[in-house]
Amino acid sequence: MAIFASRYERKLPIDDTQALSCEITTVEEVDGHTEYLLRVQRGPTTENCWNVLRRYNDFDKLDKCLRISGIELPLPRKRIFGKMRPEFVAQRKQELQVYINAVLMNPILASSLPAKRFVDPESYSQSFHDHAVQNAVLCLRNDSAWTLGGTMGAIGWRLRKHYFKVTPKPPEKGSNKLVKSGSQTHQSKHFAAGSSSNGSGHSMDGGGSYDPNAEMVAEWLEAGPDKFIEEKEMTGILKSLMGLQHQHIEPVILAGHTESGCLVIRKFHKHGTLKDVLCMATNPKNPFLSKYGNPKGRTALSMKQVATYGRQILEALIFLHSKGYAYGHLHSGNIVILDDCVKLLDIENQLLGVPAFYRPFFMQHSKIHTMETVDVYCFGHVLFEMTMGYPLQESVVRQITECPEALKCLLESILSKEACKSGLPSLEQLIGHRFFAQYASTGEAAAAGGANTEKPHFKLSLNAKELLKQAAIKTETRLQNEQKSVKNQKRIVRVQELMSSEEEKRKSKQKAKLEHKQSKLKQQGSLQTNNGRLSLAAATATAATASSGTLAASGPNAADSFNRSDSTPEEPTLAALKSPPLTPAPHFGTIYRRELPASSASTSASGSVERQSSTPNMLAEDPEAAEGEGDELTRSALLESICKFNRGSLRKVRSND
Repeated sequence: MAIFASRYERKLPIDDTQALSCEITTVEEVDGHTEYLLRVQRGPTTENCWNVLRRYNDFDKLDKCLRISGIELPLPRKRIFGKMRPEFVAQRKQELQVYINAVLMNPILASSLPAKRFVDPESYSQSFHDHAVQNAVLCLRNDSAWTLGGTMGAIGWRLRKHYFKVTPKPPEKGSNKLVKSGSQTHQSKHFAAGSSSNGSGHSMDGGGSYDPNAEMVAEWLEAGPDKFIEEKEMTGILKSLMGLQHQHIEPVILAGHTESGCLVIRKFHKHGTLKDVLCMATNPKNPFLSKYGNPKGRTALSMKQVATYGRQILEALIFLHSKGYAYGHLHSGNIVILDDCVKLLDIENQLLGVPAFYRPFFMQHSKIHTMETVDVYCFGHVLFEMTMGYPLQESVVRQITECPEALKCLLESILSKEACKSGLPSLEQLIGHRFFAQYASTGEAAAAGGANTEKPHFKLSLNAKELLKQAAIKTETRLQNEQKSVKNQKRIVRVQELMSSEEEKRKSKQKAKLEHKQSKLKQQGSLQTNNGRLSLAAATATAATASSGTLAASGPNAADSFNRSDSTPEEPTLAALKSPPLTPAPHFGTIYRRELPASSASTSASGSVERQSSTPNMLAEDPEAAEGEGDELTRSALLESICKFNRGSLRKVRSND
């Protein structure tokens, strides 16, 4: 026993309700197979992170364990050939990321033991069932009233809570002991047996008579991170819980505890809880995943039932808070209904400091930071589920339809975004709401409790009340600290999103500017090309007209000289239209001189001599040789000028001819 306990010992209790996020960061090839490195984070802060290596076969095993839920998950199919190709590995990495996101974003799948073990094998690899059996046997070791039976399986949502069948032992002759205590050498144990009205530790019906056919269940629950009650003080408070009497609270038959947790025996209800009724689960002993993962049907309650059950729940909560004991664990799985009478279960959870079912939701709102506001918020979720037939999957309600105006007003006062920001009403304010006055039937509810309904009773010592008060303050402090962490993390994420959005805006703006600039340059280039083509066409037409007139004026000799040059018709046009003016070549002057009439040649001789080189003088001495050489120089100079010609500086001109 001692060896087992020391091996199982944990440094700090883990809050199983904290959200887990997973990211596949890298892919490694090890011994001919692919391994994926998972970066896992618990809670909002990045300090609580670790890495896990997983193969595709591990994903496949997880999927087989989760198939019992009936939820279709996007696991990619296994591939035999080509599975080591880089493009396939990259695609498989993205598909597995989608798969693990789908698992962790589903609250039912994420809370299951296979999913927890997949992403956090170090914290969830041990056998919770063996640990529960060891402690349950330890609690009942010195008890002569009950015998521990077989396990009932994972019928609840808590990983560290286990259900066992128990059967009553025949009472020993001459033994009237109802309260027992014992101690172990290696592990301290405190035990208390519950007593009923007829002085026995067995199950009693409403009239106080023994019911041998009643089925009992033993529930072992491990202590959580909010357990602040010392072991020596736990026994007295458990005795007070066993003496609690209220028509809307299920009584505790027996309670025993060790340093690891608590064992409670109570009546098992074969019709199941309120959640079983809403999900139309026929067998409450089925596993939690199969019952609530993908239920075959859902049903809502009538307005009369919603109002009646809601009022009874509020009466039980108000009674507990008036005695200095907060409930803190209200949800549809902790409520049973017998003949239109509500019974609350798991009254001992607050002592053990386990996290609440809706903790991931109310941890997002800083105004829900007291035990009463936690009960009010959880009551709003239960009221919504009874009305709609399905649970609210968000921390706040977006839109409420298909319900009376009074109920809509009541739900909005608890679950709306504005209510969670400004503050929630108290339990006394809720029970006085007009919805319960309009629809609840107090007469039938009182009659449902039976004619022999006992007066509510719950006695706590002053020391126990002070201990519970201090424990509640510490629990609220831890809640507020986590809410601050969540708020700070949201602020950081918001800033990062703003920065990334600003960066994206800046990049998109730069990209738009660059595209606009390139488009503008492209348009300018196209325009210059079109203008150049038009200018050349106009220049060609003008040159043709001018050449015909010049030939007619200069006679046959000029015509013969013109015909011997291939590119001569374009030369006058280029000389006339060049802008800015090009440096004149020597042969241009010769051409101009031959085109001028004889009468005007002498007049312009003085001006043209300065612009001409020695070529005109050579042409004057040998006209025919100079004429052939001039034609060759004309062609080469014309080609060079065309290559250096700036088309953008051209402009349209009209010929005077």
